[in-house]
Amino acid sequence: MSQTVEVRAGRGVRERARVALEWQALLKNRMLPYWHDTTASSREGYRVYDPGARSWRAQIGSFINGRNDRAQNESLRGLVSQSRLIWVFSRAHLLGYSTPERDYLKRAAHGYSYLIETMLDRQHGGFYWKTDVDRGVIESHKLLYGQSMAIYALVEYHRASGLSDPLEHACSVYKTVQQRFRDKTHGGWIEHCERDFTPLSCTGERLPGMPDVVGFKSGDAHLHFLEALTELYAEVKDASIRDSLVETIELLCTHFYPPNVSESCEYRLPDWKPVANDDLSNLSHGHMVEFAWLLLHAQQTLGLPRDWDHFERFVRHSLRYGFDHERGGFYFRGKRDEPACDTTKLWWVQAEGLSALTDAVAHSEEYSGALTQLVDWILNYQIRSDDGVWMASTDAAGQPQNVKKAGEWKAAYHEVRAITRFIHAFAAQSKNDRC
Repeated sequence: MSQTVEVRAGRGVRERARVALEWQALLKNRMLPYWHDTTASSREGYRVYDPGARSWRAQIGSFINGRNDRAQNESLRGLVSQSRLIWVFSRAHLLGYSTPERDYLKRAAHGYSYLIETMLDRQHGGFYWKTDVDRGVIESHKLLYGQSMAIYALVEYHRASGLSDPLEHACSVYKTVQQRFRDKTHGGWIEHCERDFTPLSCTGERLPGMPDVVGFKSGDAHLHFLEALTELYAEVKDASIRDSLVETIELLCTHFYPPNVSESCEYRLPDWKPVANDDLSNLSHGHMVEFAWLLLHAQQTLGLPRDWDHFERFVRHSLRYGFDHERGGFYFRGKRDEPACDTTKLWWVQAEGLSALTDAVAHSEEYSGALTQLVDWILNYQIRSDDGVWMASTDAAGQPQNVKKAGEWKAAYHEVRAITRFIHAFAAQSKNDRC
């Protein structure tokens, strides 16, 4: 490395260390307190609702029509948001952020109790998709996506609490997935089922409030199963879980995110054949970079060599076609090998980009410029309030599109995970660079 490059790299290290310490303070003093306080409920589970995201017209309309949308939304409990907040609060406690005023382990236990007592189907196994604290189970569907998020949360709560029951529940849900979601004909896993695990019959449809396309296989659901299996295997070292994790990696690397990035796709038919639907041919840059870093993490957990070449192919592709090199930030999605057609900047895409570029810079300073731009974008445009919570989306230029802070799909997990990974990677460097 030349002296000039060394100087630039040194400056980059110092800047990242400074930002890491800023984010550490922001997380401790503002972001985590926001989630702790706003999701608190004297009732069961977590309240995940952001009234500020609704327009004044919508609020007046609800009042005129006699609907109490706020009360109804505050009583809903979705499997995704409940699981993600259990994970967030467990993670916060593990990282030492609990205080007498804000006990994150206690907050995680609050969500865990509701998850097990109300959302767990003790007759058929697995977790219901959505419940209501007043009406009970309101959507009894079983989704691979939801079971994966529950496993992910249960493992983290086991780590934070030291209790064995959460891990036992996680293993039980894994076994249910293997027995009931398994596609015994074509391999992989079915993604949308009725309560009793009968596959939904409306193949090719998108159902309101549910991810992905019924009857198809998706990179999205298999990605979340990958992250759940990675953490579960790290705890129990079970041979069956290892086999499932290895298979999931192979499926993702073969059918959704292969080494030839141009052959990537978001959806496959049940038999893994391509989907002949142009409306479903867009690629999500968020999923591509999320796959990249989750692949490395899974391989490391398995004790396998990390495939940096595969990782870099996807990071470079999204930097080339899905990154704003003028203002920073990742765009939402686009066609293969073409500039993004949807230039919305969603919070979760920035978060997964942050995780991927954190790993990329640890591997090579080549990516430091993009990481700096992304960090600047997040601090200047994705965060617009004193509490440090990321808004849902902006347009390409940074104008707010959706100012929602909380909701069923926006429950802190993407951004908290990315920030804590950034802090872990770079905060320790500050001590070495003060002299």
